[in-house]
Amino acid sequence: MKKVLIIGASLLFLVLQIACSEQKKSETEYFQLAKEFMDQQNWNDAEINFEKICKEYPDGEHYSRAIFMIGYINANHTKNYEKARKYYNEFLEKFPNDELSVAAKYELENMGKSPDELPFLNEKSGNNAISGNKQQASSSQMN
Repeated sequence: MKKVLIIGASLLFLVLQIACSEQKKSETEYFQLAKEFMDQQNWNDAEINFEKICKEYPDGEHYSRAIFMIGYINANHTKNYEKARKYYNEFLEKFPNDELSVAAKYELENMGKSPDELPFLNEKSGNNAISGNKQQASSSQMN
């Protein structure tokens, strides 16, 4: 019986040591991983890494982009509009003067609409400042 307890305790110690040995990633590492997952269209894992930035680095340099990108993923890829609204509103509340604030407002105003309902498609000019900013934001938010 003592051998079983010793073996069990040793295995438990080994499992705990392995589980605790993974070091916390830096904010930049999480951001790079999220970008890689975005490139692979792996929205779930991209979102998980952006969420880790929000939880572990709330004062970090990538925090505002992480909040925006969680909204973006949910609005445009996973279609979880409630979650997208939550993160876009949080982004606008915390970063009202950020260069992506125009894109966040546009996303909130047009979330869930079909392409035919989008304002810039209904204008004669074809591209207005808002659509240009949205396109610029979606290609530059990862920089």
